[in-house]
Amino acid sequence: MNQQKRLLIIMERLEKEQSLTLQDMMRLTGASRDTARRDTIKLADNNLVIRTYGGISLANAFNKIDGYLGQTNQELQVKKELAREASKLLEEKQSVYLDVSTTISLLPQYLANRNIKKAVTNSIDIADQFLKTTSIPTTILGGTLNKESRSVTGGYPIWELTKYQFDISYLSCAGINNYGIYYAHEEDIAMKQAIREKSNKIVLLCDHTKINLSHNYLVYSFEEIDYLITDKIIPEDLAVRIGKDKIIYTKEKSHD
Repeated sequence: MNQQKRLLIIMERLEKEQSLTLQDMMRLTGASRDTARRDTIKLADNNLVIRTYGGISLANAFNKIDGYLGQTNQELQVKKELAREASKLLEEKQSVYLDVSTTISLLPQYLANRNIKKAVTNSIDIADQFLKTTSIPTTILGGTLNKESRSVTGGYPIWELTKYQFDISYLSCAGINNYGIYYAHEEDIAMKQAIREKSNKIVLLCDHTKINLSHNYLVYSFEEIDYLITDKIIPEDLAVRIGKDKIIYTKEKSHD
């Protein structure tokens, strides 16, 4: 397979998953590790991707959310439906945590007129949306700014989470299969575990592209989540493993 075809395959998958590891690229294209590295360099040199530790992410995956909100494509509509459905689970005068995610970044607009006690996040864009669209008291965790994810990372925000107890926390994920819920980066592990410990309820927002997909790190078991919101019917065996009573479908759900 020539490089042009490999790069096309990689970019098509990256548009769906936002990030890929070097191993993902090797599996997709059948290339060696050295060839996959050369492909990574080629894409990065053309400003199509951002090189991350162990892989790549889509260059515009973490652009400011204002530009993202201006889109009208089908993928955005799916994410809006997920966010709208998720907003219904948050009750008046409750506290909420919102994790880094383009889908979750759409939530504030559906909370604009709600009497929410407090919102906390480690996402720059989500904090910005709360300031622009709501009057909800909002805190962004302290720590090291990560340019790629536009979020606060490191040990300090994990420590800072110990000061809170949230009624509900919203997270996305990199993949879900019969074994549990996956995330892409090693630093996700401690953060997600801390969120679980400090949350009365965990709600995952995952569109159908994440279903029956694994990723780098298996972080949550199904017992550790309270709800999964998605847009298409989940295969029966996986739905049983998750717990059918935990699954919430948007009105756009489909058997396709």
